[in-house]
Amino acid sequence: MLLLLLLQILWLLPVTGAAPSPQTTEQLDTGVDWLSRFGYLPPPDPVTGQLQTKEALTKAIKAMQRFGGLKETGVLDPATLGLMKTPRCSLPDVSEAAGTNGRRKRSLTPPNKWNKRHLSWRVRTFPKDSALLGRDTVRALMYYALKVWSDIAPLNFHEVAGSDADIQIDFTKADHDDGYPFDGPGGTVAHAFFPGERFTAGDTHFDDDEAWTFRSPDSHGMDLFAVAVHEFGHAIGLVHTSAIESIMRPYYQGPVGDPLKYDLPYEDKVRVWQLYGVRDSVSHTNQPSSSSQTAEPPVLLDLPENRSTVLLAQDAPDRCSSHFDAVAQIRGEAFFFKGLRLVVIRAAHDSVSLPKSKADERAPVWMSNFHSVYFGVFADSDYCLMFVCPDRCLDTYVLCSSYPA
Repeated sequence: MLLLLLLQILWLLPVTGAAPSPQTTEQLDTGVDWLSRFGYLPPPDPVTGQLQTKEALTKAIKAMQRFGGLKETGVLDPATLGLMKTPRCSLPDVSEAAGTNGRRKRSLTPPNKWNKRHLSWRVRTFPKDSALLGRDTVRALMYYALKVWSDIAPLNFHEVAGSDADIQIDFTKADHDDGYPFDGPGGTVAHAFFPGERFTAGDTHFDDDEAWTFRSPDSHGMDLFAVAVHEFGHAIGLVHTSAIESIMRPYYQGPVGDPLKYDLPYEDKVRVWQLYGVRDSVSHTNQPSSSSQTAEPPVLLDLPENRSTVLLAQDAPDRCSSHFDAVAQIRGEAFFFKGLRLVVIRAAHDSVSLPKSKADERAPVWMSNFHSVYFGVFADSDYCLMFVCPDRCLDTYVLCSSYPA
């Protein structure tokens, strides 16, 4: 505390012949803490008594401004303080800050890459208070965020149950004993550990105090898919970059669009190719196109059957207290849909629950995406029904001879 007070005095003292510095003590406290946390400024050493000089602080601010794409003023101006308040990844931007000896800053040293190409993953804990994202949605978003990287590099990700996954995914809060405590809504929102020998290698943590969303406007919550793509970049060995277009820029940039259509910026492709090479059938010469991303709302596919032989339990709706995605009456029976599960209320008022396995496994979208459902009975004798999504006319679900159960 004494060292920081001395630094504040040095910083706030006006230079002879110059106008007084506009920074307040609170702004200086915030700036020094932020610069130290993200690698631009080494923390004061209470053992040696070495102080962070005004010159070192000015250099650190300029480095942060340069990395963040701001004008290099060397002072904590409104634009700089505003960027410091932007939600971001917990990992530092640089690993060696310039001290009074004038050492050059360098980018965070790339860690070891994975020495295998088949990597397992598992969502170990889920968001606790999210009314928008169910467990299956979270798992599907994780799948497609990993697929962004495996589509272009020779990596293969598969979901497993149990505790032996290479990439363990958790939603947690505050200090969770890994050296990167979360700080409530805003601030640091997630982090992941680089490949290596540590038991935490590849593990990815999301701040459960954030309002995680999907398919929401920019100003509403934190888009889980966009943040997951960034963090999984760390999990396979990529560090932060200053490129404005890169998904590996440390600051939250808002939703990136449909997970099925998202295409990594070219710089990110090149960086992952440098680590792992190019996946077969992927051209490394295709430059980014000038066309913008589609403005259509994302449509999230169901999770493909890529998991291990030990299957995760499916989320079953509570028939008494749950809400449903669609309801219809056919042949004197009431059909209640939730996800890919179906509850049928017969004339005798008894109910039959049909799990996902009774529906067509090739179903291309979740039934929870339906605004309404059209039905066509095309084979009464076999109890076959065809469910057609009105928004995507070619997408059908077929429930056949296994019904009724």
